[in-house]
Amino acid sequence: MISQIYRSLLAIGLTSFLAFVLVFGISVENSWAEQGFPQLFKSPHLSIASIERVKATAKDLEGKTQEAIGDIMGDTKKQIAGKAKQAEADVRNAAEDIRDKVKLPERIKAANKNIEGKTQEAIGNVTGDSRDKVAGKAKQMESKTRNLMEDAKDKLNDMLK
Repeated sequence: MISQIYRSLLAIGLTSFLAFVLVFGISVENSWAEQGFPQLFKSPHLSIASIERVKATAKDLEGKTQEAIGDIMGDTKKQIAGKAKQAEADVRNAAEDIRDKVKLPERIKAANKNIEGKTQEAIGNVTGDSRDKVAGKAKQMESKTRNLMEDAKDKLNDMLK
């Protein structure tokens, strides 16, 4: 009985440590410990976990704890509930992974702005209104700028990883 409690507490402790490391993105090559003290506060890419990732990790820890308690007490309801919470945490993390990979909102805004600009420029060409022509071209340039900004963000993120 005591060895089971010891193993459960050890598993909870190791899981907590691993979750802390994963949530706060601590790694050897990019860690704050590798940087000098002045660089630490100037670094633009300190890992900050999203709230949803923190919630998912907390749910996972809660599930693992509940499952461990169920194992110790022989309570299958608690074991199943713990596994269900861990599965929920996996789903939340998968959703965050997808959200991290998809960069559609800014790209969609850029595409909309481009269509808007082309339409306004075409209207200006038909009506002969130079203001519409210029405004349409300006919107198309804004679209190109947004796409360039997104490309730069993606390249920067790739370099930091």
